[in-house]
Amino acid sequence: MTAQPLHPDASVLALPGRFTVPDMEYLTEVQRFAASVGKLESLQRCLDRLQRIAENLDGTVHMGRDFAPYSFLFGIEAGGRTRLNGGVIFHGSHDNGGDGSAPTYSVSLDPQDGWSIHT
Repeated sequence: MTAQPLHPDASVLALPGRFTVPDMEYLTEVQRFAASVGKLESLQRCLDRLQRIAENLDGTVHMGRDFAPYSFLFGIEAGGRTRLNGGVIFHGSHDNGGDGSAPTYSVSLDPQDGWSIHT
């Protein structure tokens, strides 16, 4: 079952069905932060995209806390092995939109303000 995308004014994240998130406290913290900066829709889009990939692979998305602020590690497991892994990284003024500098050390070809998937 695919979660419906959130309305831009929503303050609750819809976690799709194929996810395992051991640290729900951290997910709640990130959700509150996303809502407070008006970027919950950006985070939801990334989660929905990972859900679609997991569905296509008949797999599960495993998410954990990343070292980058308000970001996650993820792995998509299907058929007993990891098929895709990476991060759902929050970019903005704190990392110059993803120029590779601290604190995310992640590069985006176009400056980002919100979450993006890195593999």
